[in-house]
Amino acid sequence: MLSVQALIQRNIHRARHSLPFFDPALRDLITLIPALFSEGSPSVGVYGRTGCSRTEYGLLGRYLGRKPDAVIGRLPDRISIESLIAIPRPSFAGRHFTSITLVCLARSGAPEDEIAAKIDAIAGVFARNGVPLEGTVCSGALEQLLVYEIMRVGIVLGGKHPVTHPDAASESCIYIGDLPGIITESHYHGRIREWDPFGHYLNTQVAEFVNEKNYPCVITIPSASPFIIPYLHILHHYEERTDRESIEKMRGSLLALFSPFPPTADIMLDLGKKWKMGSPYTAFTELDFTDALRLRKWMVPIEKDEIPVCSWPPLERYTLDRLSLGRDRGLWYVEEAREFGHAHAWVVLVWAALAGLAGPASRIFVPREPGIKHNAGKILRGCVEAILHGADMLVPEDHLQGSIYMRDGRFFFSSDPFAILGQGNKHSVGLFEIIKKKALLDDIDLKDNAGKR
Repeated sequence: MLSVQALIQRNIHRARHSLPFFDPALRDLITLIPALFSEGSPSVGVYGRTGCSRTEYGLLGRYLGRKPDAVIGRLPDRISIESLIAIPRPSFAGRHFTSITLVCLARSGAPEDEIAAKIDAIAGVFARNGVPLEGTVCSGALEQLLVYEIMRVGIVLGGKHPVTHPDAASESCIYIGDLPGIITESHYHGRIREWDPFGHYLNTQVAEFVNEKNYPCVITIPSASPFIIPYLHILHHYEERTDRESIEKMRGSLLALFSPFPPTADIMLDLGKKWKMGSPYTAFTELDFTDALRLRKWMVPIEKDEIPVCSWPPLERYTLDRLSLGRDRGLWYVEEAREFGHAHAWVVLVWAALAGLAGPASRIFVPREPGIKHNAGKILRGCVEAILHGADMLVPEDHLQGSIYMRDGRFFFSSDPFAILGQGNKHSVGLFEIIKKKALLDDIDLKDNAGKR
């Protein structure tokens, strides 16, 4: 059984691969997470942690933008979390090209809804500082791929240290699940509200190799970043077979995803030179929309009924000052971006918002019919915000015109009518002056009837 000091050293070893490379503000936020759990009411405590320190109190005030609802040194209301672990991941959505996943291992009998509510509140603080954060509340053994990720790059922020043998559990250690030599469970605990083609391709490859019982669990390799290790076996497999397309997609995905990620930026610069690869992968966020979408379609082909976006959330740099809605052969499209067409105008405009082309200040021009609301840009931005805050379906005012739903970070159109009556967290989209049009038609009917009299 490892000593407490040895476990602490392991945690420091994992943290040194990420924390020193992050912006100081991001480091502050990550280390402040346990204090954010204890701030406010109810106060959620982490095993082994005392109350908020004076330094943490000052940082809480800075990042909350208000006086913290905490008393220095006071213990939390209850200890609900046995172990609190942060996992940094590369992200196109984050200001620092980084997102954080929290794994909260709950104490038996702890109110998990309170922990989940705290995670949502903490995610709001991180979002205001340009860092995506999501969390999961767990009890019992975790999925093998999540255990693998924790043991490579997980940072214990408070509570017990993770171990992968049940008999190693103690007052300072918590069993989080088995970690066999060959991973056999393909379930991936990944982001479902954030998506990019490169992470999707890599995760798909991992799942395929796991299903084939060909995915070894390697924690460390000398001189290799633990963030890159999970993909080296797959890349080597394709290199041995000289599978050119798979080699390029694997290398390109690694370059695109990990080049802007601070902990791996220097490593990927060297690998890019070795592989003689660079743009467009290393400059994905600098490509124009057309080139970025073309690359995305090559990496991950568009599926039936999919609403094609380059990544999610959308990059602001794609936003156009002007969008003109046109129609040809029964399909609506955006004049300035003809990559997508649809039978329903609302679907095309919502696509423009989800893809990042339409922003709150975008001027939208449409033919005389249908008439569009003057604040359509804000309405479209509201669709994006609704998805970011948990909605998984967008429905138009005309319930016969289908819906757009989110699945694993991607968007799809469904032609089924009356989606508003189904299950799920829905957001209504009212872009057109339907009520006004109906009133005008009613007026015309009244005038016609009066004339007949």
